[in-house]
Amino acid sequence: MFTKGAQVAEIFAKAVASTKGFDQHLRKVKLISCGNGRMLAEFRVGPEHLNQRGTLHGGFIAHLVDAISTYALTTHERVDTRGVSIDLSVSYLTAAADGDIIEVEACTKKAGKKIAFLEVEVRNKETNQLLATGRHTKYIGI
Repeated sequence: MFTKGAQVAEIFAKAVASTKGFDQHLRKVKLISCGNGRMLAEFRVGPEHLNQRGTLHGGFIAHLVDAISTYALTTHERVDTRGVSIDLSVSYLTAAADGDIIEVEACTKKAGKKIAFLEVEVRNKETNQLLATGRHTKYIGI
């Protein structure tokens, strides 16, 4: 029998592989682990992830915060929805370059009856340097 984390990992892989929508930009993102309201993913920065200055695009980082925290939330034992975003913020600390391996770790800090709070760290895997932090609040009373 599959755990909820394993089911979510399978859903993530299928959704990203088959979408023609915005989430297609997550195709290089590989899930390392997920379950209990947490998710760890990683990817190698490629040319498609770069801004005009040649560093990891801030909009892509925000997309990672949104997507990875949403999937982390769905692994929480008491949550049966992806919810709806009501607040998302990202603090950018330093840049990443083409070829860097990036880790994205999301955790559900609290899942109440109607609101869930999530936090995300985006790090350079090789140096463990924190690139960005994110906070995501979702309405889950649907």
